Amino acid sequence: MHIFADGISKVTLSSGNLRIKLTQQGTDNEQIQAGTLIIPASQASSFLNGLAGSLRELDEKLKAQKQEQEQQ
Repeated sequence: MHIFADGISKVTLSSGNLRIKLTQQGTDNEQIQAGTLIIPASQASSFLNGLAGSLRELDEKLKAQKQEQEQQ
């Protein structure tokens, strides 16, 4: 399943799970609920660290590609 989200409306901890309510920007800048990402609280830190690390790697690759394009 794929969910497009461009925002977060709320983060809560309930029954040992981190719940992140995801939103989409609708017409007239209204926020539409897109779904809820549920992560076991015991895994939240490693999950978020993994996501942050992946985003850093992606950012480095994009910067390297941009530099290559500028040098051509």
